[in-house]
Amino acid sequence: MSARAELDPRVLRTRRHVLAAARAVLVEEGWERVTVTRVADRSGYARTTLYRHWPQRLDLLRDLITDEVHLLHTVPTGDVRADLVAELEAFRVAITTTGLGRVMIAIGQQASDDGELAELSSAVRADGTRVLDEIITSAVARGELRAQLDPDVAVAQLVGPVLFRYLFDSHDDIDGAFVVTVVDLFLRGASPPTDR
Repeated sequence: MSARAELDPRVLRTRRHVLAAARAVLVEEGWERVTVTRVADRSGYARTTLYRHWPQRLDLLRDLITDEVHLLHTVPTGDVRADLVAELEAFRVAITTTGLGRVMIAIGQQASDDGELAELSSAVRADGTRVLDEIITSAVARGELRAQLDPDVAVAQLVGPVLFRYLFDSHDDIDGAFVVTVVDLFLRGASPPTDR
């Protein structure tokens, strides 16, 4: 598609409507039902229109996932606790108020069977954890967290409880207070020992 076509308000509107329909199909009917035919029916656009924008189902899925998982990251301030709470809270809000949680589950289920989706899953994970990784790495460099702390493990320790609650408990149980508790428990174990 040409750059001019990408800026055309009609094209942007079509893409926005189709991706909204794809998101609704994913959330209401499941991953397998996100097909060009089903999304065309749901959106009211012709299949030829969808194929013009997304020549293959994977192209549509990639745009849907990219659109859905765009997490509004926070800007670290250098206060490790405040930064971790703010970033984890942004994640909590995204998975509980948008389709992000559902999309993450769908990607995780499908990525093990599909190499292209596995690549997309890795890219989504890298983007999603980028700021937490930065906060942790900077705090280790400043001596606020243990030097031997593995950033990947630390991210899992922070994000894991939120995802667990999302999957197995009421979404009402995942609030800001829960995020603060997760961060405080993490910091107890990850902070360097203090001299007594």
